[in-house]
Amino acid sequence: MNGLKNLMEDTVEQTLNRLLPTMPNICSCDDCKLDMATYALNRLPPKYARSSRGAILHRFDTLSTQVEAEILTVCVSAINVIGSHPHHADAKPASNSEQSQTAASGQPTANSQ
Repeated sequence: MNGLKNLMEDTVEQTLNRLLPTMPNICSCDDCKLDMATYALNRLPPKYARSSRGAILHRFDTLSTQVEAEILTVCVSAINVIGSHPHHADAKPASNSEQSQTAASGQPTANSQ
């Protein structure tokens, strides 16, 4: 529908853009960022508006410490989940070391010999 916008999308995008540069080991390609945003938006209540007045009310609402904490918590969770299991083909999981990747593949590791 024209003129209808889930304002939480912008808030999640801004939060991810603020957090991801502080996490250099997490892939922040467009695919991963979209997956993170999808994860977060599916866990946060939508905030739809169709006017600039609605957008202003949303911004005011997100200034509350409780709402800001909830958005931040969900976004960090999204980064951790998607960052450790990226879905695009050339991504390497951020939380797995080379040793655990080798162990998961069934190849012997230095510690298991």
